[in-house]
Amino acid sequence: MTSMLERPATEQASATRRPLRTRADVVATRPVAAVTAAIWAAGVGLLVLGVVVALAWAVSSRGEDGITTPLRAASTLWLVAHHAPVVTGTATITLLPLLLLALPLLLLARAGRWAARITSTTTVPDVALIVLTGTATYVSVAFLVSQVAGIADASSPPVPVIVWSTVVALVGLGIGALQGSGLVTPLAARLPLLVRRGALAAAASGAALVALVGVVAVVAVALRWSTVTGLARGVAPGPWDMLGLFLLSLAYLPNLLVWTLAYVAGPGFAVGASVVVSPFSAGSGILPGAPLLGAIPPEAPAAAPLLMLLPVLAGLVGAAVLRRRGTLALRDEVVVDVGAAAAVGAATGVLCLLASGSLGSARLADLGPDALVTGLAVFGLVAAGALLWSLLAHALPTIWVREDAP
Repeated sequence: MTSMLERPATEQASATRRPLRTRADVVATRPVAAVTAAIWAAGVGLLVLGVVVALAWAVSSRGEDGITTPLRAASTLWLVAHHAPVVTGTATITLLPLLLLALPLLLLARAGRWAARITSTTTVPDVALIVLTGTATYVSVAFLVSQVAGIADASSPPVPVIVWSTVVALVGLGIGALQGSGLVTPLAARLPLLVRRGALAAAASGAALVALVGVVAVVAVALRWSTVTGLARGVAPGPWDMLGLFLLSLAYLPNLLVWTLAYVAGPGFAVGASVVVSPFSAGSGILPGAPLLGAIPPEAPAAAPLLMLLPVLAGLVGAAVLRRRGTLALRDEVVVDVGAAAAVGAATGVLCLLASGSLGSARLADLGPDALVTGLAVFGLVAAGALLWSLLAHALPTIWVREDAP
C-alpha cells in the first residue's frame, strides 16, 4: 500500500528531474552530426578506393612492394576523385576522370541527408550550419590525406586539394542537407513562375542534349571500332592490362561525352597544340595513342556540320516540354527560353572546364574543348531551337498543349 501511494510522487519527481531538450541542445548536436557525417563520407570513399587499388596491386607484378605503396596510391586516387591535380616531375596532370567525381559527391550527399534528418533540421540557417561544419571537417581530412598521399614522384599540392575538396564538400553536403531537411520543395515553390518554368525547360533541353550526344559518341566508336581496339591491344597486351585499361576508359567516359558535345556544338576540342577536331577540321595530325581517341575520324565527314542541328533539336524539346505545362505570353516565353538556354550553356562551360586539361607535355599538354566558346555555342544553338518552337507555337496555338494545363 505504501509503495503504491509513493509511486506517483516518485514518477513525478523523476519527470521533474528529466531535462527537457531545448533548442540549444538541438543546435549543439548539429555540429557533432556534421563532423560525423563528413568523417564517414571521407572514410568510406578512402575505403572503397583502397580496396580497388589493393586488389589491383595484388594481381599485378608489384605485389611485393608492401602495403604502404597501395595505401598511398589509394590516397592519391581519392584526391584525384575530388579533381585535385597531380604533379609528377615537371608535368602537372589536370585532365582527370569525371566519373570518379561521382563517388565523393554521392557519399557527401548521403552524409548530409543523414545529418539533417537525425537533427530534425528544417530551416536554412540550420542547414548552413551543418554544411559549413561538415565542409570544414572534410577539408581538414583531405589536407591530412594530401600529406601522406603520393606514389613515386606523383603527389597533389595542398592548396588545390583544399580548394577542390571545399567545392565538392559544399555541393555534396548542401544537396544532401537540403533533401534531408525537406526544404527543396518549399524553396522551389517560392521561386517566381518564370524561374520554375525556365528550370524545367533547361532540364528537358539538357537531358535531350545528353541523350543525343551519347548516341553520337556510340556511333563514332562503332564506326572506328577496329582502330579503337587496335590501339587498346597495343597499350594493354595482357588480360589484366586490358581490364585496367577498360576501367580507366570507363572513368574517362564522361570526359568523352563532353568532348563529343563540343564537337557537336561546332567549336570542337583540342588534342595537343596543333590539332583541333571539329566538324569543319580534320583530326589528321599526330594524335596521342589513347584508345578512345581512335574514334576521331582522319578527315572531317562532309555531313559533320549537320550535327550542329542536335543542340537545336534539344532546344525544341525544352520548349515543347515548357508548352506542355501551359501557355505563357510570348514575351515571357521568350525570356524563359533564353534563360533556359543560358543555363544549359553555363552548365556546358563548367563541364568543359572540368573535362579539359593536361596529361603531360608535348602532345598531351593541351587536351579538351574551350569552355567559353563551347558554352556560347551551345547557348546560341539551344536558344535558336527553343525560340523557333515558341514562335511556331504562338503562330499555331494548337501545337501540343494539354487542355487541362493550368
